[in-house]
Amino acid sequence: MISFQSPVDVKDSMFIVFGLLFSYASCSSFSSSNSSSLQRSFKIDWENDCFLKDGQPFHFYSGGMHYFRVPRQYWRDRLQKLRLAGLNTLQTYIAWNAHQPQEDGQMVGLHDITEYLTLAGEMGLNVVLRPGPYICAEWDFGGLPYWLLNKPGIEFRVYSEPYVAAITKWFDILLPKVKPFLYKNGGPIIAVQVENEYGAYGRPLVCDHKYLQFLLNLYLDYLGEDVVYYTVDNTNVVRLACGALPGLLKTLDFGTNKIPHFQFKMLRQFQANGPLVNTEFWTGWFDKWGDSQHANVSASKVATRLEQMIALNASVNLYMFEGGTNFGFTNGAMSKDGYAYNARVTSYDYDSPLSEAGDVTPKFWAIRKVMKKYVVIPPGPVPAHSPKWSSGEIKMSAVVPLLGNLNLFGRCTVGKLPRTMESFNQSGGFIFYQVEWTGLLKNISLYNVHDRAIVFLDNVRVGTIDRRFSANGTVIFPSLEGSAYKTISILVENMGRVNHGSYMGEDYKGITKMVLINGEIVNSLNWTICSVAIEQITKPGTLDIAEGDSVADHFTPSFFCGNFSSPGVHDTFLDPRGWGKGIAFLNNVNLGRYWPGVGPQVTMYAPAVFFESGDNQLCLFEVDSFPDSKTIRFITRPILGSGQDLDF
Repeated sequence: MISFQSPVDVKDSMFIVFGLLFSYASCSSFSSSNSSSLQRSFKIDWENDCFLKDGQPFHFYSGGMHYFRVPRQYWRDRLQKLRLAGLNTLQTYIAWNAHQPQEDGQMVGLHDITEYLTLAGEMGLNVVLRPGPYICAEWDFGGLPYWLLNKPGIEFRVYSEPYVAAITKWFDILLPKVKPFLYKNGGPIIAVQVENEYGAYGRPLVCDHKYLQFLLNLYLDYLGEDVVYYTVDNTNVVRLACGALPGLLKTLDFGTNKIPHFQFKMLRQFQANGPLVNTEFWTGWFDKWGDSQHANVSASKVATRLEQMIALNASVNLYMFEGGTNFGFTNGAMSKDGYAYNARVTSYDYDSPLSEAGDVTPKFWAIRKVMKKYVVIPPGPVPAHSPKWSSGEIKMSAVVPLLGNLNLFGRCTVGKLPRTMESFNQSGGFIFYQVEWTGLLKNISLYNVHDRAIVFLDNVRVGTIDRRFSANGTVIFPSLEGSAYKTISILVENMGRVNHGSYMGEDYKGITKMVLINGEIVNSLNWTICSVAIEQITKPGTLDIAEGDSVADHFTPSFFCGNFSSPGVHDTFLDPRGWGKGIAFLNNVNLGRYWPGVGPQVTMYAPAVFFESGDNQLCLFEVDSFPDSKTIRFITRPILGSGQDLDF
């Protein structure tokens, strides 16, 4: 018998004994006498509760890593480390919005999918593919493209005609590219997931099986019937029933706070036969802005639960093996009712076996130690941590105020409210509202702000409304002197679209309901409304024609840019301590959001591949405050917040 020394709970040893009685020895002992004559195949042996790969019993031990969160130049390094951890399979989502950012625009990055699958196959890894279309993943809008919100009458994750029509067009493009990579066709894909944690969707639960069957039919039409399709849900019998389809393998996801024996026993109440799979064994967790600490799950807990699942003959995916980064405006958010809102941070480090920068952690070694008992680890040393680079202080000498340069960054129109970001065919970033007011001015109230609004009176900041605390808010204006003719300006930041829950379909961005001045609705006034393209700052010549220096008077949201030299060969971390809140651009790459005073994340990962050898430019779009020195630097270590051992 395998000996377990669990640091989690002394009672776990008792559960291991029960678990071994509960396991399926028939899977590990069964073999096919004529497997050598079989064609390439991957299927389920329902009678013996296992997968068969080319006729032989098979378990996959996989690691999750998303191609859209890790620079492509680093894929091979990360996948090699995945193999050196003892894993035989890669799991990845496909993010629809990463490839079709505009409905009528050109598809982008489809080659990323095919190159990622090709590389996995070349490195001897199987692939478990999760094409969605909804993926959650703490990714903006759960992977759905924002432009779906512009479709009249659309409902999400149900059989809604506008929704299924858009999915059909997307899968018409995607799935033919996936098909050659199926295992039966010589590729690495051994299983395909249908939807994602569907049993948890809705308040009350939606359980639209017509929609699930529609998705499965698309897969069957393009990929064929001889593919292992499966669904996944949290460990709850009601959710399992809601998210399941007849004939498909049902899998679970759970973390270290659950005892595997009891979770799989519950699954058996719903599905009597078939392989046991934890599709998402959470090795860590994600952070949101305002958390008191960086999520941390101990390596010993992860190793103990992993070994318990292996003892039960289960296949396991480590979610995540490497988390990566939410570069740009790609982070998701949570809102159960439209008001209790929180946004994910830029880092998706996830306390994974590999750090955000791809370095091995103690958790990697703990997992490798477990896997060595069951598999042959590929030969070769585990790479050491990659060298990191630090800079001196970088002077952000060029200062460009947004409000004085809307002609450079804004695409404006005059109209009535509400007018949201989506109506401008804009996915992320900022939207600007401005109105002229004559007469008594006491206060302004904003309703359904999505997500953070800064209010200015004659370019002087007078208040902030933050959806994390309330989507509705009132700003009291100061006593006015002089002219009664005033300009009211409002800059609203999209902090990330909701990626989970039934409120997804209501998450339009900007001022989504109404504005009151002195208690009276003023939506029908002539508002100037601008879609703000802050990435324009990276375009050649923008700094040369911009006007003003907002530091000389009252501070308003401004671009700060500085030039510096770099060897361009090492990863590093931008340290924005002293700055307030904003977006960082390295050369022409949007590194994401910084908010060091709120945290828990402080530094921002800056991969070497985003640097030039020699001259580089760093620009910040700062909305809150700046240090007197107007300097910033890169450092050699991440600061993601203090960690405390947690269970998820």
